[in-house]
Amino acid sequence: MNPEICLRPARADDASCLAALAIQVWLHTYATDGIRPALADYVLTQFTPQHFEHCINNTRHRVIVAEQGEHLLGYALLDFDSYQPAVPHTSTELQNLYVLPHFARQGIGSALLHACANAAQDQAADATYWLSVNSQNHNALAFYASHQFEQYGTLFFELDSVRYANQILATV
Repeated sequence: MNPEICLRPARADDASCLAALAIQVWLHTYATDGIRPALADYVLTQFTPQHFEHCINNTRHRVIVAEQGEHLLGYALLDFDSYQPAVPHTSTELQNLYVLPHFARQGIGSALLHACANAAQDQAADATYWLSVNSQNHNALAFYASHQFEQYGTLFFELDSVRYANQILATV
């Protein structure tokens, strides 16, 4: 990771940048055929500054940002109370690990994963957590495999009658 890039806990004044970053990365993953109303409506209602303010101010969540100067490059969002039956050994979910595509393959994702493991251990005395990844996101799947995540099952994200398969992955 570039030494000018630092990780820190998110602050309330990061909320609008987090929303914009999340929208960009999510659309890059899911809008592979372009933008349709259901996709637009989803991101504009789910990835809001208010959503991120809530997560930042709620002890159930931890938001860690990667920044360079005054620019956010990525973030991780942990939920410490998210049970997944396929992964009964942990209730900590990595809801998002998003890095802007321009900054991929620079060690930012790996640094955020390491920070997540530390946060999970601090919160739950256990560094394990689970996540789900779009099954068509081969780069993300390869990234998690390189960090020793294992597949525990599949879940489906449904939006406007379109089902997206997501692999459930977890640390051991």
